[in-house]
Amino acid sequence: MTPIKPYLVIFLIIFYQSIAAQDNDRITYQTQLYKLAIKTSESGNYLEAIRTFATSNNINPKAEIAAFAIKKGDSLKRKLRQNKINELIGKWKWIPKEGNWAIREDNLVGKMIHITTEEILFFELYKNAKEWKLVQTDKIKFSENPESYSFTEFLNSNNEIWDYKIDSTTGELIAYYVGEKIDDNYTELVCGNKELFYFKLQ
Repeated sequence: MTPIKPYLVIFLIIFYQSIAAQDNDRITYQTQLYKLAIKTSESGNYLEAIRTFATSNNINPKAEIAAFAIKKGDSLKRKLRQNKINELIGKWKWIPKEGNWAIREDNLVGKMIHITTEEILFFELYKNAKEWKLVQTDKIKFSENPESYSFTEFLNSNNEIWDYKIDSTTGELIAYYVGEKIDDNYTELVCGNKELFYFKLQ
């Protein structure tokens, strides 16, 4: 049996000490990020806290603290999403801002959405019609895109992803087209995104 040379033994000791030190550094950094996420959530910045929990988890997903980070992040997502729903509840009438609205040929004269705690109902009104026509009903379902910007985008039944927000100045509801879900993948449009504007009826 060939004996291990002394310099090789020294190299192996230094190598494994270096690996152990790196592991300790990763554990320390992961813990620091977890604590930072806790403080961030306590300040009310749920969005940033969710991202920090996710980063903490990604450092070492097999660590015990990673499981806590995932649970905390998911809990904040639920709060963030419930707050979003509560903010949007009501009936909203479409504000046509396209330049060619007046020359439509389909006799469509209005659109409306009704957002409840569980679903979004889409209505259309046509010329000479006596009532609004329900054209689509979607259960409220959120996109689970891990690259999500807000974690509150709605995934419609046609797999389109829309983000809804209320303009704090005008009070208008803005529906912003984000992209689509195709199988297990998500597409994202980064420019020229379609926007729809609504004002609240009740």
